[in-house]
Amino acid sequence: MDGMRIGADVARQWNPSFMGIEKLFKEEADFPAARNASHNTLTRSALHRRWWVNDPDCLLLRATTHLSLAEVQTLATAIALTGGSLLFSDQMPELPPERLRIAQALLPLIGERPRLLDWFEATTPHRLRLDLQGAAGAWHLLARFNWEDVRRVVDFRLEDFDLDTTNPYIAREFWSGETEVSLARGWLNPKAIPPHGVILLAVRPFQPGLPLYLGSDLHISQGLEVADWQANPGRLDLQIQRPGRARGLVELSLPAAPQLAALDGQALKWQATLPGCYRFPVELDQLAQLHLEW
Repeated sequence: MDGMRIGADVARQWNPSFMGIEKLFKEEADFPAARNASHNTLTRSALHRRWWVNDPDCLLLRATTHLSLAEVQTLATAIALTGGSLLFSDQMPELPPERLRIAQALLPLIGERPRLLDWFEATTPHRLRLDLQGAAGAWHLLARFNWEDVRRVVDFRLEDFDLDTTNPYIAREFWSGETEVSLARGWLNPKAIPPHGVILLAVRPFQPGLPLYLGSDLHISQGLEVADWQANPGRLDLQIQRPGRARGLVELSLPAAPQLAALDGQALKWQATLPGCYRFPVELDQLAQLHLEW
């Protein structure tokens, strides 16, 4: 067959329940629940494009469910980073803008299988790594899930994701848009993850003296939206491409502060984030050209 459902049904609530009773059924792994669907999406991701196209069931975005925004982000992250099909069952015109942006950020599909770093250590994996390559180079998507019912502050070591920690990295978190540089020995700042939430980082090796694409809120991959990348001494031209109309922020690391920034020939204002890192607002209909000089 071409496609296969690979887990429990998703549901309007995180934990399984029956007749409105949750306490007695919380440990039931096969009952419909957003938690169970997410778990199966991760643990059966290795089947994707080996036996069939994985079907992780619908991504529920509407605000009328019992799912928190963090839980919706976990569902979206698990579905997008495991490469299977993407199904919506919501009335899209009725979605709040912040929920509709989640749907937009998942298109086009990534379609690749990830690595689950603790697949044999935990009942449900907490750490996921997906290596990607695009016009702006190679980078890593790192996801750290919190399956607990309480907020957790976790240490974030790049070594736990099998990354070489001898060189510094720049990381950008997709859901919050926060950017940081790795500390000594490959540590990032501790991360506070809400109950049933996720941290999703795009991590790139730092390249002194060269422009570096750090990510955007236009696509969950934080890189596949770059269709072309032309870097020359003192200037950079990059092309942003995605389906339909889009508006968001693009973040780059540059060798020096921008002296000129233009989107399709129109001057842009920018905002400095970290030293050497700059954020540019973009608006496009399928395609846009960003020109920078420093």
